[in-house]
Amino acid sequence: TKDTLYMQFLCDDGRNSLERRLYGEWMWYLTGKRKPVEYRQRYEAVLDEVEEELSRSPGPFFMVNTGTNGGGGVNHPTLADIKFIPFLERQASSLMYYKGFNVRDEKRWPNLVQWFEAMEARPSYRPTKSCSYTHSRALPPQLGSGCTFGDGCEEMRDAIDAYCLPASEESTRAAMEWRERGWEAYYESDENSSKRIARREAAERIISNQERICKFAARAAGTPGFPAASAELADPKAESNEFAQVAVDVFLRYTVDLLLDGNENGDNKSMWMMMKKEAPTVDMADKVKESKSLQMASEALAKGGDMTVQATIDCLDYLRQRIGVPRDMSYPAAQELREALLAVSTLLVKRGILTDGGVEEGMRKVAYP
Repeated sequence: TKDTLYMQFLCDDGRNSLERRLYGEWMWYLTGKRKPVEYRQRYEAVLDEVEEELSRSPGPFFMVNTGTNGGGGVNHPTLADIKFIPFLERQASSLMYYKGFNVRDEKRWPNLVQWFEAMEARPSYRPTKSCSYTHSRALPPQLGSGCTFGDGCEEMRDAIDAYCLPASEESTRAAMEWRERGWEAYYESDENSSKRIARREAAERIISNQERICKFAARAAGTPGFPAASAELADPKAESNEFAQVAVDVFLRYTVDLLLDGNENGDNKSMWMMMKKEAPTVDMADKVKESKSLQMASEALAKGGDMTVQATIDCLDYLRQRIGVPRDMSYPAAQELREALLAVSTLLVKRGILTDGGVEEGMRKVAYP
């Protein structure tokens, strides 16, 4: 049939299909080194084809869904959309990070942007959607050949990394205020509903797996695995430091308290209270300043010396840099947890008397035997 032939053209004709041709040019552009301008132009040319095909459709998706029982029509995706979305999502994220290239350019590819928005509006897709930070870290080890940075990518790279840099490295205000496309419902919805639900999800993930998370984070104060893993953030053979787990546990509890809006009067906002629209949520940095017990805990840790403080910061940073979306939690929850962990680590940086060069090789073992 006509639809079958069109589906074959879009994504069912092996390397000749539009989807596979776009994938191939993406790989050249993302990993190629010799001819970056040519690789970009070739990728843009195939992306123009995708835009043209979407412009021919009466709806936001590639084809009209001919399904029955309420599942058909122009406003329902087909198998073609399902095959395109995982790779276009990765392309948009990775090219923004490594090349500063905007796949979601509304002026050049308006129908493609409309397609992204239509997919992201579907409840069936949102739980599977990842984020630019996760993709930027996951792709290089998957590809083997690695990804190459292009000229002019620095601004977007810094924005995507802003909440995942070591606590000792400060991000610019512009980078911290950057908002990733596709999550407008989280950023623009009522402060008391969206953010509270996300914080509750993040807290639940920590509480339900607390012991293993503490052990995982304390790898930063332990012994690296041998041989070293090829993935930058992976070290499955690393040995956790059991002494460091105690401090990690303490400050993870404070992190959860920040997420659940606890205060000094013992009036913790329970999960059912969080669903009520009462007071607006408070900035994490302000919560840290208001928490007297957290301030006291950081002072107590500082008495162990600057190396102990730095090793604890390393553990919290280790965890923050390895929060994966959607593997561990949704993007809104991940952002709230990253922000809370960063606020706690920043407090420890300020409390500790740290050397300019940070912790030298081997000091973690001195801090935590």
